[in-house]
Amino acid sequence: MSLYLSGLWRYPVKSCQPQSLDHAWVESRGLEGDRRYLVTDLDGQFITARSFPRLVQLQAKPVADGLHLAAAGQPDLHLRVADFPQQYRPITIWKQQLDARHCGEQVDAWLTRFLGHPCQLLYFDEQTQRPIKDQPDQQVSFADAYPLLLTSTASLDWLQQHCPIPIQMQQFRPNLVISGADAWAEDGWQRVRVGDITFAVHSPCERCKLITLPPGSETFDTRQEPLRTLIRHHASATGKPLFGHNLIPLNEGRLQTGMPVEVW
Repeated sequence: MSLYLSGLWRYPVKSCQPQSLDHAWVESRGLEGDRRYLVTDLDGQFITARSFPRLVQLQAKPVADGLHLAAAGQPDLHLRVADFPQQYRPITIWKQQLDARHCGEQVDAWLTRFLGHPCQLLYFDEQTQRPIKDQPDQQVSFADAYPLLLTSTASLDWLQQHCPIPIQMQQFRPNLVISGADAWAEDGWQRVRVGDITFAVHSPCERCKLITLPPGSETFDTRQEPLRTLIRHHASATGKPLFGHNLIPLNEGRLQTGMPVEVW
């Protein structure tokens, strides 16, 4: 069976609700519009669903002039980048310090009401710089460490066969989902080509408790699944649970679901 791109996902605000796409543009920092916004506390420390699981219920949609936000119990909010103040605030994400553009007091108040915690929203614009830690000549946006994450439907199916609870691909928050390969075949890939775009397969992705948050829930699974199953069956030499692989794009271009995939 031939390999093909079966899924495309982006997360306009880091840790927000996944947005399924049928096509997307790949930039050097990842998918266009992916993780270009970040919630932080008032000291600039980044906030994710690991500590505020309600964040995964935030619906964020990039639009031509900015971002549209929606959440239960809140009026919809439309943000225009042109209205953002020319103010850059220091933030910290995984011990990296950088400056990002403040999106304004209105959205800060909106998010504070939604999360029940004082916070602010920052934007990764053209002036913001964040080098990949071990690839300092390349940039990443507000993703954890690398521009894109690839997963495989066969590996998910294998994991589901060994996991005592139902799991979904959304829990692993991928950007690219590949179908047609054998389970865990991606562990041996060094390059992936989809259409005209080539990606370097950088490293396996170490997983955390965020994958134990079922879609639509604000409560982590009490059995810590599927994290425990991964630790038993697919972990690093040091016992770190692994699922998916970090990608670095080597060129830019357009992706569409259904495209054939080449690997080597």
